[in-house]
Amino acid sequence: MQPRLSSSRKWTDLPKELTQQIRSVFKQNFKEQVGKGVVEADGKIFPEEILIRVGYRQEKVLKQINWDISIEYKRSKDNVLKLLHMAIDAAAALFEQAFSAEDDGDFPRKWEEVDFEGRKIYVQYSTVNSKLESEADKILGEAGSEGLAGGDWDEDEGVDPEDIKKQLGVDDDDGDLPDDGEGH
Repeated sequence: MQPRLSSSRKWTDLPKELTQQIRSVFKQNFKEQVGKGVVEADGKIFPEEILIRVGYRQEKVLKQINWDISIEYKRSKDNVLKLLHMAIDAAAALFEQAFSAEDDGDFPRKWEEVDFEGRKIYVQYSTVNSKLESEADKILGEAGSEGLAGGDWDEDEGVDPEDIKKQLGVDDDDGDLPDDGEGH
């Protein structure tokens, strides 16, 4: 999963609890379409970009349909958790389209700007199999360490992973996100 912004070189992975919650919500909301298939969810928070991927792979099939959503934000102005929820809602709307489409020929393979709930977001479609990509990274030794943040964090840029964690309300001890009452 590649970021849209060229400045997005350092990141914090979405908390595992959140990606599990996303998978669970998609399995429940698309129960009929998903069946025994697998829902994948992943994401990264960069200093100026939120990037999530939600994918679906049928049982015993290599091809996985994915929607990547990128939202640019300003740390001093935007609520990161609300933007994450917006990205998840956008992914759900895109999945509705994907499940009702006859084929995926019209889906954007490169980042495409879309107005969603009054905000400019970017979406792209891919058929990358997340499980195979992850296994290949492990074999090639490219899998990141189990640390909370990745990329090249430059002390001079004024942003660190701790600031991003504070914005999300994530605590190193439990990794839980605050409940916003919206069921996301």
